[in-house]
Amino acid sequence: MKKYVSELLLIPGPTPVPAEVALAAAQNMMSHRSGPFKKLMLDLAAKLQKLLQTQNDIVILSSSGTGGMEAAVSGCFSKGDKVLVAAVGNFGKRWIKLAKTFGLDVEVLEYACGQAVDPSAVKAVLAKDQDKRIKGVFFQMNETSTAVLNDVEELAKVIKAHGALIVVDAISGFLASELKVDEWGLDVVVTGSQKAYMLPPGLAVVAVSEKAKKAAETSDLPKFYLSLKAALKQAAEGQTPYTPAVGLIYQLVAAVNMLEKEGLESVFARHERLMKAVRSACRQLGLRLLNENDRTASRAVTAVYPPEGIAADDIRKKMKDDFGITLANGQDELKGKIFRIGHLGYIDPKDVLAAIACLEITLSKLGAPGIQWGRGVQAVQDILTQTK
Repeated sequence: MKKYVSELLLIPGPTPVPAEVALAAAQNMMSHRSGPFKKLMLDLAAKLQKLLQTQNDIVILSSSGTGGMEAAVSGCFSKGDKVLVAAVGNFGKRWIKLAKTFGLDVEVLEYACGQAVDPSAVKAVLAKDQDKRIKGVFFQMNETSTAVLNDVEELAKVIKAHGALIVVDAISGFLASELKVDEWGLDVVVTGSQKAYMLPPGLAVVAVSEKAKKAAETSDLPKFYLSLKAALKQAAEGQTPYTPAVGLIYQLVAAVNMLEKEGLESVFARHERLMKAVRSACRQLGLRLLNENDRTASRAVTAVYPPEGIAADDIRKKMKDDFGITLANGQDELKGKIFRIGHLGYIDPKDVLAAIACLEITLSKLGAPGIQWGRGVQAVQDILTQTK
């Protein structure tokens, strides 16, 4: 018999879904080729442009975020194109796999776990490309596997000076941190429904610049369901090339309305506040963070090493068994070596406060040395008191 009455999902996706968003899917279906649906899609695209701070075209794909990543690769490049991937974790490696799958010539800048992309290193690689063979640069806004936030603005400046397409996976970073698509000159920005949008998985929202649209016109890579060119053409009419996930789109409308009501600055501030609270609490509990650099710390998730002699998976299991709190595992070479505390999307201060209190109990029960009751909780309280 479980020891808890409710569950708290503290992973970097899928994130908790608000009741009003969940209930939005209970509406009657409408024809996706009807006038009312076209209006809904056009209105939704306009609201998404505001959230993404862009006038670029918006396409909504019925897929996970990875589908949006694939559409970016297959939709904007041609056979033999050279691209640069700057990878700081497992999802950066996904760009590499996708680019190689479609036969692109891939150059890789890879960083150790916990490090962010160095814009000067990207600049150095691009400076050597005198013939402008590099057609695109791919990177993550936020890498959840290593809890790292890249400096998108600085990276964009470097890439823009070269002329390559700037392709950003902002699936877990969007809404957790500032993202000025137009001001920073980003060409393809991929976001996903199961993160800060507060939806179930199943939608990829992609912003596409005029420069990227021109590249899509000449792309000769194979594509069908995830054709960016076809999606862009249909989106202009409030349509999709194939049957969309209508229920999820209803939910996206509800979620976007919630986010609009809260306001972008408040959404960013909420994620910043929770990130600081979790990091401060972990340090007060004597825990080492994978990324100790507060400037490049992910606003979506915090990656934590367990105390010496205690397994990360044992912490995760006891948190789930005793308190119904789900924490994320490490990925790739970090699997079993760290645990990750998500603070993305529909998470508020009381969720973090409860999670840290339960983490104190869990660590104490597992025999972690030096645990002093309330140290982590007080750290959260201090941050919440200092910030609005």
